[in-house]
Amino acid sequence: MSHKSPHSNPLDDRIAAQLAPLLPAGSTLLLGLSGGMDSVVLLHVLHRLAPELGFTLSAMHVHHGISPNADAWATFCTQLCERYAIPLEIKHVDIAPLKDAHGIEASARKLRHAAFAASDCRHIALAHHADDQAETLMLQLLRGAGLRGVSAMPIVREQGSQLLLRPMLAFGRTELLAYARQQGLEWIEDESNADEQYPRNFLRHRLFPVLQERFPAWRETLGRSAQHFAEAAEILDEVAQADGAGEPLLAVAQLDALTPARGKNLLRHFLHGQGAPMPQDAQLADMLRQLCGARDNADVCVNFGDWQVRRYRGHVHAMRALPPFDPALRMEWRGE
Repeated sequence: MSHKSPHSNPLDDRIAAQLAPLLPAGSTLLLGLSGGMDSVVLLHVLHRLAPELGFTLSAMHVHHGISPNADAWATFCTQLCERYAIPLEIKHVDIAPLKDAHGIEASARKLRHAAFAASDCRHIALAHHADDQAETLMLQLLRGAGLRGVSAMPIVREQGSQLLLRPMLAFGRTELLAYARQQGLEWIEDESNADEQYPRNFLRHRLFPVLQERFPAWRETLGRSAQHFAEAAEILDEVAQADGAGEPLLAVAQLDALTPARGKNLLRHFLHGQGAPMPQDAQLADMLRQLCGARDNADVCVNFGDWQVRRYRGHVHAMRALPPFDPALRMEWRGE
């Protein structure tokens, strides 16, 4: 079935072809709208495609309150959606409780995704593109991330009861900018995008222009590598399942029977399933050594961040670390 309209263009057509099998007729689609060029382009395209594909479009702008221009950005998104007659929700969040532990960027991202998750919409559209994919891969490599960390962002990902859709991953920033100018679109510029103190901006402004000179297809090749990593991560998930990751409890004997590499893979999979953060590789190896090597009656407890891994009655348990004891709660027993 063709998804071309009389006023379509190649970018519209390619996004329509990706979304058509993912959006049943009558679907509701919520767009994460920052007001930046990429999300404004996606808003424009989705507004065009909604009647054709039969979905209802709305948008959400997450107001982080970080920039002095945050109120102006919310106003811009409000006026833009009014012109398109698209419902918009402004969601105010506070990064202060998370900032020290996760940093500004990661905290803002966590709060955005929490805001999307609280929506009733089944389908969430995000405006990530090929440059974002490459930047994320490079950052994760520089952090020494494992396969899960360097895996590609997929076009569609199931998250809880929702589907996260990223229909612009095949397009680079240059291509989207050309489209925005051709369509006469307006957008806001986040002043923090010029601050090279942020690692992502340093890569964007310093490293990638150099790569462009020598390797003009760097976006596609890095994206392809990220996809290979994603496939390898799927295989490791299958290996973990075969090693017993699907069981309700993780027995120390299961870990002890495996090679160190498979043992770490199973333990990593177990921690991910418990909602725990991923420990550093050295910490993971130390966990495995202590869990499998300590005597049977040893009280094994390995701390990582604000989490703990313990061994109890032959099984592995992951939990948040208990808070320090408060002396004010102490009561003296007087023999009553």
